[in-house]
Amino acid sequence: MSPSAERPTIIACPGAFHDASPYMSSFIKSLKAAGFEAEAHGLTTPGHPENGVNDDEKMMRDAFVPHIEAGKDVVLLVHSYAGFPGCGAVSGYDKKGREARGEKGGLLGVVYIAAFVPQEADSTVSAMLGGGWAPWHVPRLEEGIVGTQNEVETFYSDCDPAEVAEILKTVKPHSLKAFSEPPSALGIKEAGYNGRRAYIRCLQDKALPLPAQDAFVQNSGVEWIVKSMDTSHSPFLAVPDETVKLLAGIIEEFKA
Repeated sequence: MSPSAERPTIIACPGAFHDASPYMSSFIKSLKAAGFEAEAHGLTTPGHPENGVNDDEKMMRDAFVPHIEAGKDVVLLVHSYAGFPGCGAVSGYDKKGREARGEKGGLLGVVYIAAFVPQEADSTVSAMLGGGWAPWHVPRLEEGIVGTQNEVETFYSDCDPAEVAEILKTVKPHSLKAFSEPPSALGIKEAGYNGRRAYIRCLQDKALPLPAQDAFVQNSGVEWIVKSMDTSHSPFLAVPDETVKLLAGIIEEFKA
């Protein structure tokens, strides 16, 4: 059996403002080199003010459910804002529950990278800085979007400048609607993910500072496998191979 056949498929979703490519391209390349089947899927809400959290939930399910229905195990990795739709998207798809129902495949686990963990009725705005905007946000409320400023320092301070230059060409304002809605369910808190939910803290994060990351974990009411990386908000861009190594270790803990 090939290494990729023994391992879960990785579905990775970036957070707000970003397309999957080129933001996660180096990471996906490193995952494949390590023997994983891997895909990155961009959200529906960057550049589309008409779309919201539920649209992103559907996009995520459209990405991982076909693999599950084919009998495969999947690990969903969500970054930053994607923790909100990710929380709803995973509801009912945990591998433990599917096995108990005699179904093959499922979400082996979920990995949050410097991501928002919602509480009941939370929106991204209400969960962020007591309901305010970060200094790097540029709200354009009349247009239904939120832009950004100081992106290099905020998102990619330790990343390769040439890669960052290409990514900046694709950064888009994000849907205000998406930032204002709760997820459809608090799926990440379901018992089927006990021992199979992980949070990667980014110690030098200037987009979602470390105290906020820690508060999300501590206030979630559930246990997490917690790891740390001494990086900016974008570890999969700054150190893709190191991120893959850490993820591989987390997956082994999911299997234990």
